[in-house]
Amino acid sequence: MWTEPGGSTRPKLPALSGVRIFAAVHIYLFHVKQAHDAGLLTFGIIERLPACLTRLMSRGYVSTGFFFELSGFLLAYAYLDGRGRLKMSAGRFWRGRLFRLYPLYLLSLVLLIPAPALLPFTARHATPLEIAGGVATSLTMVQAWFPPFALWWNAPAWALSAFAAFYAAFPLAGRLTLGMDRSRLLRLAGLMAFLAWLPPALYLTVDPYGDAWTVRSIDLGGTWLTVLRFHPLSWLPQFLAGVLLGRWFGLGIDREEIEVRTSAAAPRTSAGDLVMLGMFAGLALVPGIPYVPLRHGLLAPALLVVIVDLARGRGLLAWGLSNHLFARASEASFPLFALQMPAGLWFCVFFVDSAKGSTGQLLGMISWTLGASMLWVGLSSLNAGRIKRAVQEKPRCLNHEPPGPMLSHPIVAARKAYVREDGVAS
Repeated sequence: MWTEPGGSTRPKLPALSGVRIFAAVHIYLFHVKQAHDAGLLTFGIIERLPACLTRLMSRGYVSTGFFFELSGFLLAYAYLDGRGRLKMSAGRFWRGRLFRLYPLYLLSLVLLIPAPALLPFTARHATPLEIAGGVATSLTMVQAWFPPFALWWNAPAWALSAFAAFYAAFPLAGRLTLGMDRSRLLRLAGLMAFLAWLPPALYLTVDPYGDAWTVRSIDLGGTWLTVLRFHPLSWLPQFLAGVLLGRWFGLGIDREEIEVRTSAAAPRTSAGDLVMLGMFAGLALVPGIPYVPLRHGLLAPALLVVIVDLARGRGLLAWGLSNHLFARASEASFPLFALQMPAGLWFCVFFVDSAKGSTGQLLGMISWTLGASMLWVGLSSLNAGRIKRAVQEKPRCLNHEPPGPMLSHPIVAARKAYVREDGVAS
C-alpha cells in the first residue's frame, strides 16, 4: 500500500508501472526503423527480420497514444481524491512535474548542440527567423503547439512537450469531474476514447494531399498531417479518457467496489490478455492498415480495457509485468523519450563510421541508449535523495529553531511533489 498526497491509502499498481518500459521501447524501435527506412542509418539485420517483426517495429507509433492514456490514468489515480479534487496545490503539482521533466529535457538539448557539425545530415538549412522560432519553442518546451517546429531540435521530445501541456491542464481536468459518479465517469471515458477518432476521421475524409490512406508514415507529409501528428489537441481526447478512467478506478478502490489482485494470486487469462494478444497479432500480421487511423485513436478503446485489467492485476500479462525489475526499468521511459536522439548521435560519432551499421552496432546502440536512460534514473534518484537530506538536515547555527525538516524550502517542495504516476516517490 502507499499513502497518497491527500493521506488516503490506495494499492500500488505494479503492472501499470511495468508496462511503460515496453511501450517506450516499442516507440524507440519504431524510430530506429524510421531512420533505417529513410536511409540515414541502415542495418542489414533489419532487412533480414521476418515481415511480422519489421511490421511490428514500423507500427511502434501506436504506443504513443497508449502512453497518453496511461499517463492520464495514473495521474488521476495518484493525485485526485474521490471527488476529483487535486490532493495538493496546483503550484506544488506543477513544480513536481517541472522538476521531473525539464532538467532531463534541457540536458538532451545541450547534448544535441554539436549534431550539425558531427553528423551533417542533421543540419537544417533554415532562415534566421526559422532558427529563432525553433530554438525559442524548443527551449520553452512548447514546440508541439507549433508543429513545424515539433521535430526541430530533439525530434522524439515533441511528446514531452505534449505531456507538459497535459500536466498544465490536469488540475482543471480533475476539477471538471467534481462530484461525478462512477457510471458517468466511465461513460465519459468511453466517449473520449471514441472522440479520439474524430481528428483522423476528419483528415481521412478531407484527404488534403490525396495520400491519407497510405500505410507507411515515411511516405507521408504536409502541414495538416504535421498538425494531426504533433499538436497536443489532437492527443487530448486520449489523455482525458485516461484521466476519467483513472478517476473511475480510484473511486472504485475507495468504495471497495474494485479489488486489486496481488502478485501472489494465481494468474488466469483475462479480457485484457486477449485484447492485447489480438492487437499485437493485428499489428504484426495484418498488412495494409492505414497509418493515420492506426496512429490516432483506432485502438484507443481497446487500450483502455488493457489498462483497467493491468491496474486490477488480472491476467497473465499483469502477473508478468508486476515483477519489480520491470517497474524499476520503467522509470527510464521518460528518459528514453528525451535521450534516444542524443545517445544515438554520440554512439554514431564514437562507434559508427558509415551510414550502414552492423548487427553488433545496432545492438550496441540500443544497449547504449537504454543504458543512458537508466543512468539518468540512477543519478537523478541519488541526487534527489542527497538534496532532500541536505535541506532537511538542521544546521548547527539554527539550533534555536524548532526541530523538523525545512518543508518550506522550494527544492523540498518540488521533491515532495515529484511522485511517479504510480504513486511511488523516487
